[in-house]
Amino acid sequence: MKPWKKGAMAILGGCAMALAPVGFAAPISETPFTAIEVVTSVNYGTAVDNGTNLLILNARESAIVTASDPRVAGIRTVTCSGIWHSSKVGHLWGSFRLSSVGGTWDGYWQGTTSFENGHVLKSLETTAEGSGVYEGMVLRATTTTVDSGPIHWAGCIIKDRQGPRPYQLKGLRVDSAMNVKGVLLDPLTLRPTGTCRGLTWIVIGAQGEEASYLGRATEQGLGLLDPVTGVCSMMGTSISAEGEQRDVLHWVAQATTDLRTLVTTNLGRAVITAEVHFAGGTGRFEGATGGFSGRVTQLISPTPTPALFQNTFQYEAAGTIRFNGPPAGGE
Repeated sequence: MKPWKKGAMAILGGCAMALAPVGFAAPISETPFTAIEVVTSVNYGTAVDNGTNLLILNARESAIVTASDPRVAGIRTVTCSGIWHSSKVGHLWGSFRLSSVGGTWDGYWQGTTSFENGHVLKSLETTAEGSGVYEGMVLRATTTTVDSGPIHWAGCIIKDRQGPRPYQLKGLRVDSAMNVKGVLLDPLTLRPTGTCRGLTWIVIGAQGEEASYLGRATEQGLGLLDPVTGVCSMMGTSISAEGEQRDVLHWVAQATTDLRTLVTTNLGRAVITAEVHFAGGTGRFEGATGGFSGRVTQLISPTPTPALFQNTFQYEAAGTIRFNGPPAGGE
């Protein structure tokens, strides 16, 4: 069994401090800020260690943020999921709410951890939309953390003059998944409980997507599914296949599904309800926010086996997106 406690404090501890928005293609009324965040409590959610990988689904953290801009100072609650190798290299993603004087920030983020020269390095990128007195504002920042040290973020608050734009997509997606069994870890201490537990590791791929402002696009991502509850958390990128500049849109999703039944019964259809939230990107989608809800319309080829299975299904969704770039790109 790997000694995850210290490593998890390093790789997860920065989640809560991980306000990490990106930059806009055409900055408008940007107000820069810096901040430091201190975690006050952590619950590691459903954590499974199989000796090679650590899988954590929906960990929750609370933190106190101090910032150069009072609009960013306050209490932050974070939800985090991630997949790490025992070398501490991995991917993590999640959501947060930052409550400040006069309003709140609701955002989504993606990040990675690496292990270099004996230290765990974490880098996260996030975007968030304001409410209350911060209505119509977008927050973006980048955070970096070394080991379990202080989390430093630098970013800016931007007055969103574009407003939400309609967003639609449809496509065909293939999810390859592996049921990972290991030892369930205590959510407060990350010590082994002695109980065997499993999570499903999902790898996402889509080749025939059509999306507003992206046009033809491909999709890549990963996620975790709890086969007991049907709760699923995912992250990914949608990549435009059109134009000279390949615009990339990052997203984070929470879903509920009865795919847990398909793992063992080989049913032909599934019901999946998901909420997807944008978490920045590149090109025109730097600093993008918004999101959409969607549903699976048909499950074409479930092929579960004891450890591996693959599902191919069609999907469609509609929502809104905010970004300061031009709308050109296939709407």
